Amino acid sequence: MKVNKSRETPKLEHEEGMSAKKAVLHISKWLGLFRLARQFSPPGLRILCYHGFAMGDEAGFRPKLFMLPATFEKRLRFLSAQRFPVLYLGEALDRLRAGTLPAGATVITIDDGFYSVLSCALPLLQELSLPSTLYVTTYYCVKETPIFRLVMQYLFWKARESELDLAGLAPSLSGVARLDDPDENYRVTWEIIRYGETELGEEGRVKLARMLADRLHVSYDSILHARCLSLVTVSELRKLNSAGVDIQLHTHRHRLPDEEPVVRQEIADNRGVLEPIAGKPLGHLCYPSGIWSERSWPWLSDMRVQSATTCDPGLNFASTPALGLKRFLDGENISQIEFESEMCGFNDFLRNVRARSRAS
Repeated sequence: MKVNKSRETPKLEHEEGMSAKKAVLHISKWLGLFRLARQFSPPGLRILCYHGFAMGDEAGFRPKLFMLPATFEKRLRFLSAQRFPVLYLGEALDRLRAGTLPAGATVITIDDGFYSVLSCALPLLQELSLPSTLYVTTYYCVKETPIFRLVMQYLFWKARESELDLAGLAPSLSGVARLDDPDENYRVTWEIIRYGETELGEEGRVKLARMLADRLHVSYDSILHARCLSLVTVSELRKLNSAGVDIQLHTHRHRLPDEEPVVRQEIADNRGVLEPIAGKPLGHLCYPSGIWSERSWPWLSDMRVQSATTCDPGLNFASTPALGLKRFLDGENISQIEFESEMCGFNDFLRNVRARSRAS
């Protein structure tokens, strides 16, 4: 197999850097710096961000997107054991503005609405009586098909074939692709995704995904039936709502471009599906893919969006813009020591030190 050395070296350097960082964090904890950071941290709000939970090998496929249930359970038990007050998002924001937020106040948010939230995360949250907010993107909830883009990426990741016949997969592609060439693999993957997303309807995308799966000798039906890359259905959202999960906005098609008509349409379509389920007006939004712009804030405010969360790390204070809230993006790629450092406020201390160092 061909090895792209230009991509291999930075990966090794990154892994070495992460090991050094973890070592520093372990030493800092041993020295009592985590405890001091928590004790003297300003009274800010911690918002945690999760996505899906692995029911198979998804954590190996996308560790930032899918977390092992055992890792999630470890996170939740840490919050409970260390007595971090976990609040619903709306209550936490009200108390943040009123100056009545308890020390260490935390909000658990989950993005997208993967089926694994119902099957894996909800039982753990219920066992420990921890509230959570679920930002739901609704297109695939209504369609009840696996997420096309993720399926295509998963198929290429899962495949053990070194070659792929490209005939019929996209008009711009022909011949045979070398999948053991990382650059060729990447180019073909995204050309097929682009074609499916821009030129085909959902039925055509499913047909295309099945064609690719057959050629790569990966079972599309296994993905379909396991629902590892699917969102909850509308009826399952009702179950989550009845179980006390706070359902909120995440756009209909998982996009929020810098165009006012599209922003308004995405929020309206998202509300159209979710508000009848939640039984209340919804005013809290999560930006898709963490992409946001202050340009959209007047439009969102006009549409009665009260808050919006980013994927930018850090604590939230009364002065933090309600439409630019910060969150800690947790995942299987985050070690337990890194998570504890974030929760105790030590990471925020390090971020402030780096910011002052860059400014001087």
